[in-house]
Amino acid sequence: MTKKLICLLLIVFASLGLMAQQQKRAVDQLVYPKLNDIQPPQVVEHQLSNGLTILMVEDRDFPSVNMVALVRGGKIAEPKEKNGLSELLGITLRTGGTTNMNGDDVDKYLDRIGASIDSYSSEGEVTLQSECLKENTDDVIKLFADFLKQPGFTEDKIDLAKTQMRSEISRRNDEPFGVVPRELNKILYGKDSAYARQLEYADLDNLKREDLLGFHKTWFRPDMTYLAVWGDFSAADMKARLEKYLGGWTNQGPKPQVVLPQIPPTSYSVNQIEKSDVEQTFIFMGELGLRYDDPDYAPVYMMSEILGGGFSSRLFKKVRTELGLAYGAGGGMSPAFDHKGMFYFYTSTKPSTTAKALQAMLDEIHKIRGELVTDVELKTAKEGFLNRFAFQFDSTAKLVNRMLIYKFYGYPMDFNQKLRAAVEKVTKEDIQKAAQNYLLPDKLAIVAMGKVKEFDEPLSKFGTVNTLDITIPTGKKVEMADNPQAEGKALELAKKAAKFMGEPALMNLKDIYLDGKVSMEGQEFPYKIYFVFPDKYAQELMFGEMSLKLIINGDKAIVSQGGQTAPLPDSEAGDVRKSMWTEANCVFLLKSIIDGTVKAQYLKEGTFAGQPHELVAANTPQGLFLLFIDKKTGQLSAVRYESMGEKGNEDIVEIYQNVKDVQGLKLPQQVTTNVNNEPKVSNKIWKVKVNSGIASATFEK
Repeated sequence: MTKKLICLLLIVFASLGLMAQQQKRAVDQLVYPKLNDIQPPQVVEHQLSNGLTILMVEDRDFPSVNMVALVRGGKIAEPKEKNGLSELLGITLRTGGTTNMNGDDVDKYLDRIGASIDSYSSEGEVTLQSECLKENTDDVIKLFADFLKQPGFTEDKIDLAKTQMRSEISRRNDEPFGVVPRELNKILYGKDSAYARQLEYADLDNLKREDLLGFHKTWFRPDMTYLAVWGDFSAADMKARLEKYLGGWTNQGPKPQVVLPQIPPTSYSVNQIEKSDVEQTFIFMGELGLRYDDPDYAPVYMMSEILGGGFSSRLFKKVRTELGLAYGAGGGMSPAFDHKGMFYFYTSTKPSTTAKALQAMLDEIHKIRGELVTDVELKTAKEGFLNRFAFQFDSTAKLVNRMLIYKFYGYPMDFNQKLRAAVEKVTKEDIQKAAQNYLLPDKLAIVAMGKVKEFDEPLSKFGTVNTLDITIPTGKKVEMADNPQAEGKALELAKKAAKFMGEPALMNLKDIYLDGKVSMEGQEFPYKIYFVFPDKYAQELMFGEMSLKLIINGDKAIVSQGGQTAPLPDSEAGDVRKSMWTEANCVFLLKSIIDGTVKAQYLKEGTFAGQPHELVAANTPQGLFLLFIDKKTGQLSAVRYESMGEKGNEDIVEIYQNVKDVQGLKLPQQVTTNVNNEPKVSNKIWKVKVNSGIASATFEK
């Protein structure tokens, strides 16, 4: 490069720098006009003859009509012993059809006319909403009214909804950023509170159609319902239509009283969750917050935004930008309309920097309490809030829904304007005072989930540690009462089965390898099983040239394919761990009963495949297993247990067939698996190796 060209480039770069400085000064001198006031639509409020409150807004922009009904109730209205009732009702209110039209026919009708009706429930209300073209208004209002007055709640749709809800339960520990805030919620509100209560399989088994009908009869009534309608209509015409289809809806019996759950006082706590299938530590901390209508809401919200709201927040800058401990960090305030909301702050980091990241977050919380925020921080927080706030009201639908919520919870209809005005007046001193009054370090609940043994420092550094159990109950909880006689009989039968199998070889068994082929739904896949007792186990399935390997190594569970590995979600890991107990004619389970590490009891005499058998129950960490032991020979013929499938709990029976001697052990060469009494899987075993010395690398990443 010539000297002349270098000089020219230097001149260009200098010019660009000067231009950038001039542009920056120009930007700094820009004056932004005050945001326009939000203009609420013209609302016509009306009460039908039965007292039902209606908000109507004429909007001629589109030839459509929308409706939303809020029914007071929701989670706070369900009895504690009927946990999950409001959620089930929120689903089946729509899917179950009405007494005049079943759910499938409703689907077909709405699809044909391009309309929709949906329902769901939340903490404080059940929502029914619809949308249709103007030309179908009359028919859709009639159908909408039927859903409010006389839903069908058909058994088939109840069963389908329960299946979906069971599937959600089975997967609830798979997403870390769902697990940790859920557990924080339980700490702050109480695990039995309607604001935090967790749904279990047993709860679903306890819910019946009669419960839905009873809930509907109690809470679905005009004096507990608010309705908003907006779209292409005249208010006078809409009044007449709603009176026609909803005016005859009457209140039955005394008005139910809404009793809000008591929220316990919060106290400082440190909590950890051991989860071996995640590579990061997920940290949440929080405490109780405010209602929307709290007089200090505006400065408290600004404080939480400066501390945790977005890329410009203090937590993000400290934890990610300055310390480089995480991809993200943040938090904020989650308020509520009728009870205290919560503050929450979060990050995720390597296990080896867990304590360091947690300390950095705590330091920022102390810092915002001890000193004024900067002018730039205040300006950024206000502008961010006001800009986002405007987008909450940029359509008629958003405005009407917001006004309906205000009406429903007794807020003034101009609450949004008052809130914006309060935010605009917030000062730096207001924010520091808010932090000192509401952000209380001695009230924080801290939850960290990850590989606890790999944390850089134990969490006890921050206080006494509680270990939280997130195990998903199987639905039918089995607690074996002490019964020495039944336990002695079970041990006797286990030894009898071991004798048939070859007791010396069984008790000396250290590892086992199986090679075979599994057939399922017309597909066949070669497989290999590696099992080193007690806690190293791998299943390898072959798909042509590819293989998929599921590995259990102590408390770790991973999946490996094509040289790539990933943690195995808890729900899938649980299924693999369950297979360990039943592998190769339940050899590990029998050994565990005999050596006393698994508790077992004799149940009764019965028949299996037409032959007399003794039934033994074995209670393992992965659930209950029922062993069918031939009364005459001692052969273990089958094992029965429950597993969670796509449609809920499934009854599994593994039948052991074609027993042959393998190095002193009588083991089956074929296993047939019945699911809900139907043969689903056939497993042929080609090769078995006993105590072959399986390499530890088999179970590594």
